[in-house]
Amino acid sequence: MDRSISAVGFLDGVSLVRVETSVDIDMATADVFHYATAPYLWHTWHPATAAVSNVPSRPIGLGETVRERIHVGLKRFETTWTVVECRPPDTWVIVTDSGQGVARIRYIVSPLAGGSRFTRILEYRSRVWPWRWIDSSLMRWILSRQSRRALNQLKRVLES
Repeated sequence: MDRSISAVGFLDGVSLVRVETSVDIDMATADVFHYATAPYLWHTWHPATAAVSNVPSRPIGLGETVRERIHVGLKRFETTWTVVECRPPDTWVIVTDSGQGVARIRYIVSPLAGGSRFTRILEYRSRVWPWRWIDSSLMRWILSRQSRRALNQLKRVLES
């Protein structure tokens, strides 16, 4: 059965900025997937997550939502993410339209000998000035660094 929701309208035709980051983790793909797709645990590994609300203490699946308070550089905002694709143990996709911008995050977990490769693909576009103007330069640089820190922290948490 295909466990995905059709394309989300607010992302159609929008030119998104992409940040792709990967890390190899010495843990089975199902375990990595289970941990990373549980929003109540995001604060343990992702530095942008200030808090989450309205989530169960488990991974969330297709059609479920999470409210996240995010801190990225000088930006502070809240948004609601919706799971639009969920294919355990390898693919999970969430999307949001915060009013300030749109974003899609895709997690891909691939098996490796003795572990997994976790790939996080963030695609985003701001709606307001000056953020839209700096999306593909300064914000991309900030988000790339933050994503690298997040995945390194995820590796440390899961391998400890």
